[in-house]
Amino acid sequence: MRSIVLNKKIMEYLQLIGGLVLLILSGNYLVESASDIARKFRMSSLVIGLTIVAFGTSAPELLVSTNASLSGHPEIALGNVFGSNIVNIGFIMGLTALLLPFFVSRDSITIDVKVMLAFAIAALIFAMDGEFARWEGGLLLFFLVSYIVWLIRKSRKQKDGEEEYEAPMRNIWVNLLILVLSLTGLAYGSDFMVQGASTIAKNFGVSEKVISVTVVAIGTSLPELTASIVSVIKKEVGMTIGNVGGSNTFNIGAVLGVSSMISPISFDFSDFCSDIIWVIIFSLLLILGMINVTRNVAKMRETGKISWLWSAEEGEMGRIWGGCCLASYALYTFSLFV
Repeated sequence: MRSIVLNKKIMEYLQLIGGLVLLILSGNYLVESASDIARKFRMSSLVIGLTIVAFGTSAPELLVSTNASLSGHPEIALGNVFGSNIVNIGFIMGLTALLLPFFVSRDSITIDVKVMLAFAIAALIFAMDGEFARWEGGLLLFFLVSYIVWLIRKSRKQKDGEEEYEAPMRNIWVNLLILVLSLTGLAYGSDFMVQGASTIAKNFGVSEKVISVTVVAIGTSLPELTASIVSVIKKEVGMTIGNVGGSNTFNIGAVLGVSSMISPISFDFSDFCSDIIWVIIFSLLLILGMINVTRNVAKMRETGKISWLWSAEEGEMGRIWGGCCLASYALYTFSLFV
């Protein structure tokens, strides 16, 4: 009897881990195949990055939240969205800056991070009545699509109509097959992960929310972690910040928007009020850190001195800033259990 119970618990963990692995692999292949198909139709790398890649890295969150909403697990649906946004800045950018400090310029403080903050504030306002209704989800999605269209038009004007195209790497039929298999993997992976997370939460006597904002959120944010570290190694800082800012915006605009449009999400606002406020705090932490760094650059040029301890060198989002992010994330995690 004891061995049966033990085997059942092992299967529950394998279901969670298997779903996570399937989500990551499927999301990766989805981005590759969809990008290759887009190149076949002569879409620029910019348009691909703003649409397909952004959707692909947020696909795990989208499938998990939608599946959770339809399965009657609103805590997992919301916890995945807000938890992923917190993980993206507090854990991913904090860890990246701690291991590989990176430099930013004034140009890095783009509208991307400001829009990210605006979506977080909108989520807080919509959540106050304890439900994300279909019209609220539709409004979030509408603003996201409008923002993407505006970005694409703006970028094309800046390039004066000159677009560079990359040749596709694989045959279109191979890419279509990979695309279908990836979408299937995302569907099954999200189902395994939601069911596994829900069962484990019950076994340990913790809420589904705690599991969703920690285990599920970190798991679905692994693609962003990989992309951020690779971007810093390649010295593409704009891509690092854009990856996190774009992912956080997509999580609220697309993931929360689509999920609530398919099935309105009802919840206790008091359970998620602090989480949404933490999302806003981490967004401000990123913006203020970037503003301080660029001010330090200007002051360094004038006086030769650095004003704050946020940056170790001129223009650097250094280890102190990364440590502050990780410490804040640890504080947030601790608050979940007290």
